[in-house]
Amino acid sequence: MKKNIIGIRREDLSKKRETRVAITPSFAARITAKESRIIFQPAENPETGEIKRVFSDDIYTEVGAEKNENLAEANLIFGIKEVETDKILSGKTYFIFSHTHKGQSKNRKMLKTFVDKKCSLIDYELITNERNLRLITAFTYFAGYAGMIDSFWALGQRLKTEGILSRFQKVPQSIEKADLQVLKNILKEVAEEITLKGTTIKLPPMIFCFLGSGKTSQGAQEIFESMPYISITPDQVQDIFIRGSRNFIYKLVLNIPDMYRLKEDTASEIVSAYALMNKREKSDFYLANPDYFESSMDKFFPYVTVFMNCIVWSPKYPKLFTRDKVALWYEKNKITRIIGDISCDPEGGVEFSHDTWIDDPVFTYHPETRTETNGFAPKGITVMAVTNLPCEFPTDASNAFSRNLSDHISGILNANYGVSTVEKAGLPPAIQKAVILWKGKFTAPFSYMESYIS
Repeated sequence: MKKNIIGIRREDLSKKRETRVAITPSFAARITAKESRIIFQPAENPETGEIKRVFSDDIYTEVGAEKNENLAEANLIFGIKEVETDKILSGKTYFIFSHTHKGQSKNRKMLKTFVDKKCSLIDYELITNERNLRLITAFTYFAGYAGMIDSFWALGQRLKTEGILSRFQKVPQSIEKADLQVLKNILKEVAEEITLKGTTIKLPPMIFCFLGSGKTSQGAQEIFESMPYISITPDQVQDIFIRGSRNFIYKLVLNIPDMYRLKEDTASEIVSAYALMNKREKSDFYLANPDYFESSMDKFFPYVTVFMNCIVWSPKYPKLFTRDKVALWYEKNKITRIIGDISCDPEGGVEFSHDTWIDDPVFTYHPETRTETNGFAPKGITVMAVTNLPCEFPTDASNAFSRNLSDHISGILNANYGVSTVEKAGLPPAIQKAVILWKGKFTAPFSYMESYIS
């Protein structure tokens, strides 16, 4: 078997401010020490001179990696984000976040190019254990960190457009500092001011609602908890809105049974059975039967200042915030200022959300007219939906990601990518589960994706 050669690609210009890398210099040093070759593209894009990698070329060459714009010698190519179609090399195995398995329309052209060029595609997001829990999760936590900080920043800036001074105006966008500890120190100062002076008397007590409790939500909550806060339950929301203290901010975490309810026309026997289930059973029933359910966000919308959307969503599930429902809710109650859409599924759980970028991170949606204003506006719902939040901490996030990936590198390097089927390659089970394409053909678990390119 020919020895595998790793190629580290430079992220494309279309991925604004993206400088993360899957294989850091310290990780590369471990690989080259085992006499495996690494070829890396220079960090500087030759077309524009823009630097697209947080670590310098010199650090890679010092650990034995070879600099070359042409990755043709490499058979395994590691990147972070989607690959522009004209940059895809025939017959290679790509390790990336492809964002294709949910049928994302914006990436179908890329997916078809991988097929046409007989590439293999392995998606980091799909690397899971025997319980289907994701194993490469570093960026998930960092998305939560950056998403929460950017939502605090967005709240401060949004209130400023309304003429309301708030403690959150001191919070910068994450990319302005690009260092998690520096930002935590700033949040500590803001927390002290809230404790001493309160938030603002021009608004009711601030309730922050976290949708979901997975790793993204955990990262966001970790940052949130640097504030003086009190956790509340769904049945306390209205009372806190009326009687809560402005020397705290309030944390409400909603899970599936809180976010969704059975539709009114559901058969009575199903309603009765559902009422007897515990929370775990209700969640499992929802996941198996999403068509029975609808959003119950109308119970919380009148009271919540900031929604943090951290749920995993796909088209088979009901939307939490549709244009029609939000138009009705907003006409009666205009309390919600911010949706921090960390999940960032365009037209997904938040129907009116779409990708934003670090350089242009927010838009304000106007429910009455179903239109939007770029940036901040004094009316409407401001949405922060930055699609690549972890790259606001490129060094920290890359180091954490490489640590996750390093657990699997031996199995990746020892596999045989020249065989006809993935089953013969000798990949570790967790990696094999993440193979969407093998030599341009969909593997059995992803055969449904044929329809996305037909």
